[in-house]
Amino acid sequence: MRKAFGLKGELLVQPITNEPDAVFASGRSVYVSPTQVHVVERSRPFKDGWLVKLEGVNDKSAADLWRGVVLSAPQAELTPPQGNELYLHELVGIAVRDEPHGELGLVAGWYELPQGIVLEVRGPKWRADIPFNDAFIVSVDRAARLITVQLPDGLLEPVATEKA
Repeated sequence: MRKAFGLKGELLVQPITNEPDAVFASGRSVYVSPTQVHVVERSRPFKDGWLVKLEGVNDKSAADLWRGVVLSAPQAELTPPQGNELYLHELVGIAVRDEPHGELGLVAGWYELPQGIVLEVRGPKWRADIPFNDAFIVSVDRAARLITVQLPDGLLEPVATEKA
């Protein structure tokens, strides 16, 4: 949640889903943790985000307490990823390989820029921050937990080795 919006308890949310209208549908349960469940009273698109009103959050002071909180939905209720798609929570720990360099390492984390998601890939020989888009991603194998990339020259940084 980015911030409170207005005086009646609406939250300005930055969705990281392709289906915010389904995730934030009226009556839908969203989760802060496996045991902390909240019900969406209403929602609507707003500029580059969504305004979400949760039951029980009725004023700006209550909404201000939600700043920085991540809302999620059960994976079983979401549309499964297609093609080169993954859920963001699946990225950390997935292997990344490139030709001609072979195994680069594992996704250590990710961050979002206005242009999209960037993967932080770290391995024993290489490190790289790789945009997660069709220009760099050749294939995603969810079952094998492998992302194959094709990187331009200069994107990989060799990991410095210590000399004894």
